[in-house]
Amino acid sequence: MCDHGGMSRRSVAIVVLLLLALAPRAHAAPNYSRIFAGRDGCFEIYDLASKKVVARYNPAHGAKRVSPCSTFKVPLSLMAFDAGLLQNENSSFKWDGKRTSRPEWNHDQTAASWMRLSVVWFSQRLTPKLGMRRIKDYLAKFHYGNQDFSGGITQAWLESSLLISPDEQLRFWERFWREDLPVSKHAFQMTKRITFIGSSRRGWALSGKTGSGAVVRKDGKVLETSGWFVGHVGRGNRQYVFVTHYVDRSPRDTRPPGWIAREMTTKILQELGLS
Repeated sequence: MCDHGGMSRRSVAIVVLLLLALAPRAHAAPNYSRIFAGRDGCFEIYDLASKKVVARYNPAHGAKRVSPCSTFKVPLSLMAFDAGLLQNENSSFKWDGKRTSRPEWNHDQTAASWMRLSVVWFSQRLTPKLGMRRIKDYLAKFHYGNQDFSGGITQAWLESSLLISPDEQLRFWERFWREDLPVSKHAFQMTKRITFIGSSRRGWALSGKTGSGAVVRKDGKVLETSGWFVGHVGRGNRQYVFVTHYVDRSPRDTRPPGWIAREMTTKILQELGLS
């Protein structure tokens, strides 16, 4: 017999099974050596709720400063929206007619397409409009890497003087996502909007930016490549920022290194149950 004022054993068992089904699943550590496939790199992910790094691979690599390449578009976006150079995702610049090796760059661009297609010339229009003094001021307030823009107002972030470590990228993205940087609310909103990539079937929203670098010999031979993917993934109250960076000293894959870094990150997030 059961107590009609309470739950039967069968009901209790059903509730326990439901709770177990709904509880977060424990996941084994990702197979980093397989994912990085011989490349020297790192991955780290930070839980915004617990304020802790919850997974880290190769911390020695994470401490080394390297060129941010196109991941610099994220702080640059914050600067440009804060300074009023860009108004919204449809703010645009006209193409100057100079053809590049990327056909998708060879036309007018909006702020949204600039970020999505990683259009270098759009960045090179923004930085002179901001001016060196204002850029340096923002970099100092952002605590962005070595804050060194001496490589030139249109080149410093492109395998030149500006350097940042994966650890510093993670801290920058933490402050960006918490909206804890000295820029306007509008700058945060717009930059989050144009860095949004999409949502998975399970409801995980992904935002981020790739970056690609290379060391090229005078004869055009690529000696070394490096790839970034930095960003945010979240669903409900589970919110994380992450960074992936690698260096390939024997490059065989001809795709942009940032695309490879994003592919690596996707696999890691899947293995962590965050996609």
